[in-house]
Amino acid sequence: MTLELNQVAPQIKAMGQSLAQLTTTRSEALDVARQLLTRYAAEFDQLSQLVDRAEQVQEKQRFAWVGAAPTHEALDRAYPLPACPEQITVLASDGSQIYPDPHAIALYYLINVGVIIYRHGSNQKPVTHNHSPRLVFDTEDILDEQGRLISAGEVSVQRDLAELEALVQHTPAAAEPVVALKDGQLTLRVIDLPFDQQKIYLDLYLAQLNALRESGGLLAGYIDRPRSTFVLALLHLALLEMANISEENLRRTPFRALTDRDLFDFLGPGERSAVFAVRAKGLEKYSESGHAIHFFYLNVAGSEQNSMLARVEIPAWVAANPVALDTVHAVLVRQARITGSYPYVLARADELAVILPEEREAVEMMLAVEMRRHKLSPELSWKQQNKNAYRAPKESFK
Repeated sequence: MTLELNQVAPQIKAMGQSLAQLTTTRSEALDVARQLLTRYAAEFDQLSQLVDRAEQVQEKQRFAWVGAAPTHEALDRAYPLPACPEQITVLASDGSQIYPDPHAIALYYLINVGVIIYRHGSNQKPVTHNHSPRLVFDTEDILDEQGRLISAGEVSVQRDLAELEALVQHTPAAAEPVVALKDGQLTLRVIDLPFDQQKIYLDLYLAQLNALRESGGLLAGYIDRPRSTFVLALLHLALLEMANISEENLRRTPFRALTDRDLFDFLGPGERSAVFAVRAKGLEKYSESGHAIHFFYLNVAGSEQNSMLARVEIPAWVAANPVALDTVHAVLVRQARITGSYPYVLARADELAVILPEEREAVEMMLAVEMRRHKLSPELSWKQQNKNAYRAPKESFK
């Protein structure tokens, strides 16, 4: 054993004391936040002006202001569960990957995507699709212009793009409503990529969003156990006078120990919060294309005993349509209650997409056999060989 547990034990004790103290701090901050949520529940114009001012203050700084802006719904209201259409189609996609590894027997990466289609009210079994895994190994796709291995971030971007493409491909033309679900946020994380690649991938992603909108399907991203603080950032602005909004004051939030999930834990089973708009630098192209990102919090629990809050992201064209909004709201609760906690189609899509350790080992074995057939030597790096030897079961001394 390499971890000295006897040295960790007193730190664990200190952590327990800190968590207990934090409970009191959180409770006091939450009382203030709730009061602000009620006080400014319908002050849409005033809050919007505060948001604009915060963005102006942060415009030339390294990090822009990130938070929520109000729409037209009362901030402190709990919106009840609407009736779900009896006939409705729900589909979800998810993806997983094997990242390129410089210590493996060869350089490659692999992306796997699964899709499930569930037709409520049809008495049909859900239909699943495993897209053909994409194995990438050509030098120009693995190495950049400087000969460096592409980043895990670029592989993740390609996976997310493949997930959205799969949703577009399988969104059926149907008389009943169709809801397409994506695990996680709707935006594509391109910030870690070189600027020219950011534009290429974002344009591809926006084209897929356009195609999904034109198909008539409704899109939502589901974030389980969110830790975002968008609404709390908005309430922090409400504490400040317009003249006092500065970079320094924006950093000194009294709600640092809280998340939006704490703020909205008053939502009852099936209820959602108001819809908010996300305000953050880098989302301009989404807004210009009609896909401005909005969100609401949703309690998918089936009873008062448990609170199961998720953040649901929707594009502007869903947020602006009351019927579409109600449909997404209702179907997410209906799907989550199949499993008791989490939308069924998202859980199944994850099962379809996941690459198990033994499957990765099988890929490596197949690759090793093929390399030997071509008289190549499939060898791990010395570092990886040493790690494998260290982790292997050791013979006991007798």
